Amino acid sequence: MLRHPSLVQIPEAQLVERLTADPHWRSYLLGIKSIASNVVPFRSVPFTGLPGEPQGDVDLLLNVPGRPALATAVEAKRIKVGAAALRDRRPNKLHEFREGVWQANLLAKIGFSQVYLFVFVIVDSREPNGGRITYDGLPADLASMTSGFISPLGLDQRIGLIYYELVQPMDDEPLGTGMYGGHLIRLAEPSAQPKEVTAWVARISSAGAT
Repeated sequence: MLRHPSLVQIPEAQLVERLTADPHWRSYLLGIKSIASNVVPFRSVPFTGLPGEPQGDVDLLLNVPGRPALATAVEAKRIKVGAAALRDRRPNKLHEFREGVWQANLLAKIGFSQVYLFVFVIVDSREPNGGRITYDGLPADLASMTSGFISPLGLDQRIGLIYYELVQPMDDEPLGTGMYGGHLIRLAEPSAQPKEVTAWVARISSAGAT
């Protein structure tokens, strides 16, 4: 009988919030060469007020204080691998990666200075690990299948792509004792941001909600 909730059950928006609210996790998540160390994160920001009135939101908007023209917009997607997926060798939500590609391309089309697609491969390997003291996560076949699926194919060429593997191998709190790894596939290529988008970022920043 497992005592703690599963990491794979944390909703996507809540996962991003938890990772960016904690200084340790935020440094791990955003410690990328092209992202300034002093960025301020804004989560689940509606597109309301952007030129062209697009529908949706920015999962994670990263603003450099005093420099809204250097905003980074992040689209986040999960691939979930729980007990059933490990038994069946079929990760859940692989299809959502393609949706993430489409949404990241929209962020690039809007014109944010930098755009990233973050893919979170979430693994709950407690059941097959059977209470052992171990950090085992994805077996080799599933690891190969998952990493092979996460590709820049179809992404605008200036969008960066990273996937993070977060593993809950023992019966501890989610994001507690576990195995975590980041895999940089492609850095984002910065571009000049339209002044209307910069003004929108400045308004979001001045509102102060993170």
